Amino acid sequence: MSPRTLEKRDIRPAAPNAAVQGLLALPSLRILPLSAGDRITGYGQTGDYILSAAAQGNLTVSAYDHYALLDAGQAYLLAEPGAYTLQAVSDGLYFLLQLRGDLAPRLLADRRANENFLFHGGAAAVREAAMALAVLEDGGGGAPGETASALAYAMLLKLQALPAAVRTDAGSPLVEAAVAIIQEEFPFLEGVDELAERLEVSAAHLGRVFTKKIGISPGKYITRVRVEYAKLLLRDPDTTITYVAEASGFANANYFAKVFRRETGLSPTEYLAGAPRRPAGNIPHFGI
Repeated sequence: MSPRTLEKRDIRPAAPNAAVQGLLALPSLRILPLSAGDRITGYGQTGDYILSAAAQGNLTVSAYDHYALLDAGQAYLLAEPGAYTLQAVSDGLYFLLQLRGDLAPRLLADRRANENFLFHGGAAAVREAAMALAVLEDGGGGAPGETASALAYAMLLKLQALPAAVRTDAGSPLVEAAVAIIQEEFPFLEGVDELAERLEVSAAHLGRVFTKKIGISPGKYITRVRVEYAKLLLRDPDTTITYVAEASGFANANYFAKVFRRETGLSPTEYLAGAPRRPAGNIPHFGI
């Protein structure tokens, strides 16, 4: 297997012929090695099915009326989601596929009727299809549309055959709620004590459950989300360190600089000097 297959990349297979296109097409595939706090956004139009998978690590998937926290090995399907967001809860390897055509809803009709889009073990099928397309692209000439459709069909059959996903981890709802609050409100959170109080559990219990499931403590996760957001703000040419510190939820610029260097190996000023730029005034919103 090519060493490039696990790099961050965007694969766009050629469009299949018209007959195949109407049945099943795979217009895009993204292979995403992400760090905790990294965020990917997109938009699913009418007829789109957005399939995400966590091969390694934990991932949140959110859209207008959907929210899921994926464990390693799980896949999640969004039908015509509109704006959606993926955010890595821990370092890991993730996949994002766009599907179109009549076969996707037909093959997964039972899951859709029950609004059950979560597939335990589904990441393996998604990864297999993704790796095959990556190898084809590495071989030169890109990925043929008909081949991409055939791989997508085989993947959907494997997802269809998986048993319905039922959560058995009693800690999952608590962790899901904690992650949702952190991702939405990290600039304003005082810390883990406030988070635990809002969830009506002790900070110690929250720390144990969160760390067991995610692999890092809730305090560490809050810090990583803040630092990743700060990186986005530092891409604006008119920003200031003080503004970035306040907007990201740090107590002051000095503390922000200390944490930022610890997490990235660079000072905010050094990162500011080398970061790819956004147009002035185009500051991303922190919410999901």
